[in-house]
Amino acid sequence: MTTLHGWSGRPALRAAVQLPAHARAGVVICPPLGQEGVIAYRTLRLLADRLEARGIASVRYDPSGRGDGAPDPDPDAQVRSARHAAALLRSTGVRQVAFVGLASAALVAAQAATDADGLVVWDAPASGKGWLRRQRALASITIGAERVVDGIESLIGFDVDPDEAATLAALAFTPRTGPTVALVRPGSTAPRGLGAVPTTEVTGSAELLDGTSIHARIPGAAVDTVVAWLDAWAPEHTVVTTAPAVDEVLDVDGRVSERIVVLGEQGLFGIETVSSAQHHDAPVVVLHSGGAEHRVGATDYQVELARALARDGARVVRVDRRATGESTGVHEDERSFLFAQEWVEDQSAVVAALRTPSDRLVLVGMCAGAWVAGRAIDESPRLVVEISPNDYRRVPAEPGSYADTVRAIDTPSAARLWLRERYNRFVPTALRERIARRDRMGGVVGHVRPLVEHGTDVVVIVAPEDAALFDRLGGQRAVRRFGGDDRRGSVSVVRVEDGDHALFSPAMREAVVAEVRSRVAATFPVHT
Repeated sequence: MTTLHGWSGRPALRAAVQLPAHARAGVVICPPLGQEGVIAYRTLRLLADRLEARGIASVRYDPSGRGDGAPDPDPDAQVRSARHAAALLRSTGVRQVAFVGLASAALVAAQAATDADGLVVWDAPASGKGWLRRQRALASITIGAERVVDGIESLIGFDVDPDEAATLAALAFTPRTGPTVALVRPGSTAPRGLGAVPTTEVTGSAELLDGTSIHARIPGAAVDTVVAWLDAWAPEHTVVTTAPAVDEVLDVDGRVSERIVVLGEQGLFGIETVSSAQHHDAPVVVLHSGGAEHRVGATDYQVELARALARDGARVVRVDRRATGESTGVHEDERSFLFAQEWVEDQSAVVAALRTPSDRLVLVGMCAGAWVAGRAIDESPRLVVEISPNDYRRVPAEPGSYADTVRAIDTPSAARLWLRERYNRFVPTALRERIARRDRMGGVVGHVRPLVEHGTDVVVIVAPEDAALFDRLGGQRAVRRFGGDDRRGSVSVVRVEDGDHALFSPAMREAVVAEVRSRVAATFPVHT
């Protein structure tokens, strides 16, 4: 499978076009909003792969104003970007186009599609108003009252201003006369606004969408149901396709630009952000996202951070590690490499490909990405910033094992619940803490010592939950021991009292962006 990546439109969306030489039709795969889209990323890539195998072209995209798209304050950017993606497909020569919308993207897909287009809505909410109400409730529980700052709301994985919130709330389904199918969870029904449309029950939507990226499982059977419907909808005859015109470079604001890079033997996908006034000796900052998530980071914070650092004079690369985002092939039963050696090797490959001297190298990672950054012993970076670290193991996990353990803990069997209750009742707290510390292979001191001894300054940024773990696993001892010796690196901790682990809260994201920028500026004499 080959994919053409680039940017298109003004303001630009980022497009990923999969184009058979002879195509029967084209499909616009609309991205769900916020964290839904982050979790579903690999599933929608698998959908595109399986469509291409049946001679159907597709385009996946980040709308302008989101993800890797250009900045765009227009509240209608979601639907406008979907329609532009369809026009991009038609420019390749395909004559018939369908839209696929999963979860919140079903509202966007239905709004963008005409009755001449095909439409697949999968696990669709009843309306934009109902979906937004649920997102606000989840955000209030997860983030708290501090989620609204100067009128900007933080929802789960994205921010909206009042105009965009009103636009999203106004999205609604209208009766369809064109080819349409609604895929629903067992026992559920299609949105009534669509009218009388065919409905098919599929399994796996809950396992994909109702947890974190660590819990998410690709619902291969549901993907096959979507593909089968589109295969039947598409005409048998094909047209010769031509590659669409997409820009290889995104001009973000006249000063900062971005381009796609492919790094290392694994062909890891990345976005490089630079300034037109960048100094030849500028520091290079590599950004690692958290969990099994791709390069944009929670609520697109890595995009914001990369562009801000570039304006400060740094060269920045945000990268998809193996089995995340656009890197490596997608498999229905793929295993994540959370805390595994493969991601450490990916980091080494990225650094080697960038050919950056260690004294100009900065590694910034969040959650699992923080652990990866902290394993860069051979690379000896000048600065490492670990955001929301929650594991300090020195011995990597086996591929897939961490995710399996998390699922077992969060959705335990009856036997596991029985054992857990007795373990917590009869095993003394001090012993349980010692066992927890042992399971993390030595705690904070053992985690940071190799970096400090190689001259690396390590900065840990934590909200209260992760700060408690940091302290329990020897974090304060690490700060005392490595707090400031001129002969080597150092360890410091920044506590964000009103922050959160996932960076959903605006206070945490603001603190992270400000802290990373200030640390990079203090460490390097950046010339612009």
